[in-house]
Amino acid sequence: MTMKNQETEKAIKEFRRWRENLFNGLKARKESLIELIDALSSNQQATSVVELSLNPLFRRNYNSLYKGIQEFFPYQTEDTEDEYLKQIKDLLKAVSLTIPLSQSRHFNLFAIDTTPYQRPYSPVLADKKFIHYPNPIKGNKPINIGHTYSVICALPDPTITGNKPWAVPLSGERVPSNDKAANVGNKQLKEIFESSSFSRQELSVLVADNFYSQRDFIGEQVNYKNLVTITRVRSNRVFYRQFIEKITTQKKSGHPRWYGDKFDLKDENTWTQPNEVTQCVFTTKTGRQLTTTISAWKQMLMRGNKNYKMNSYPFTLLQILITDEVNNAVWQPMWLIVIGSRREELSLIDCYQSYRQRYDIEHFFRFSKQKLLEAIYKVNLKKRGDATLSLS
Repeated sequence: MTMKNQETEKAIKEFRRWRENLFNGLKARKESLIELIDALSSNQQATSVVELSLNPLFRRNYNSLYKGIQEFFPYQTEDTEDEYLKQIKDLLKAVSLTIPLSQSRHFNLFAIDTTPYQRPYSPVLADKKFIHYPNPIKGNKPINIGHTYSVICALPDPTITGNKPWAVPLSGERVPSNDKAANVGNKQLKEIFESSSFSRQELSVLVADNFYSQRDFIGEQVNYKNLVTITRVRSNRVFYRQFIEKITTQKKSGHPRWYGDKFDLKDENTWTQPNEVTQCVFTTKTGRQLTTTISAWKQMLMRGNKNYKMNSYPFTLLQILITDEVNNAVWQPMWLIVIGSRREELSLIDCYQSYRQRYDIEHFFRFSKQKLLEAIYKVNLKKRGDATLSLS
C-alpha cells in the first residue's frame, strides 16, 4: 500500500469515527439530521432552508427536514435537563474531533462573541429586544429589533489552516432579554470546559473583546486552572498596582491594604515603567513595514465587589502600539489584560497573536449567515432548540 493510500485510509477512518460520534450525539431523527448536515455541507445553490430538501444527499421530503430541526433538542423541563446535558457532551465530543491538533503553539485557542439577528417583521416571535445593528444612514442609532446570540468557537493553529480565517463553532445560545451575554457565555464555557473532550490538562486561551472585560465574566473564568483569558479593555479604564506591604515586626490593626498606586490608562502620569517590552516587525499586504511594540505591566488589579474578589486575581496589562517607518503611531494604542493562573506560560507575542486571531470569529459570523443559512430559518420554536444559533 502506497503512502498516499495509507493517508487516504486513515482520513476515511477518522471521518467514520467522527460520523459515529455525531450520530450517537443525536437523540431524535438521527438519519434526517445527518442527511441535512450533508446537504448543508455540499450546498452550492440553496438560498433557503427548505431548498436543502432538494439536495441529492437529502433523501427525504421537506417535512422531515423541519421536524428534524424542531426535535433536535428535547423539551426543556427539569426531567430532561440531564438528558440535554448528556447530549451536549456527546456533540462536543464529536465536534472536538474536527479541531486539528496544534503544531506551532502549546495551547488551545478559543474565542467568544455575540452576533445580532434582526427580526423587526416577526410580530409573534417571542422575547424580541433591541439589538445593536449598524446601518449606513449617518445620524441613525445603530439599533434594531431581534435576537442576540452568544457564540464560542475554537480557533485552529494558523500554520495548519494556511493562515485562513477558519473557526470551529462549539456552542451557540440565544441571549434572553432578561439576561446578559456575559452570563450566557459563562454557562456555555462551563458546559465546554467540564466536558470530557475539553477538560484535559492542556493550557487553553480564551480571547474576547472589551465587553467581556467586566468582573461578571472574568470573575468566573479565573476559576479554571488551565484557562487564560485575554480581553481587550477600553482606554478609559482605571486599574491598580498590587500593593506590597513592607515587612515589619509591628502588627497593624484594621483591614489589610490590597490596592496600590492607581494606573489610569488615559493619564500617562500614572504609568510606571513596564516590567517587560518586546518588539516585532511585520509587513502588510501593501508592502508597508510596521513595528509592533508590546509593553507589559505585571501584577495589576481591578476593583472587585462582594461577588467577585478580584484582589485575589492579579493580571498582566499589555499595551500594543503600532508605528510606521518614522516611528509615528498608526493607530491608537490597544490595551489587553491577560488573566489566569498560568498566564506566565504565554509570551507577549503569544498574547498579541492570539488576540489578533480573535477576528476569525467575525469571518465565521459572515460565512454562517451568508452560506450556512443561519439567519434564514424563520420558525418560532417552543423547545430548547430556539436558543441555539443553528436554529436562528
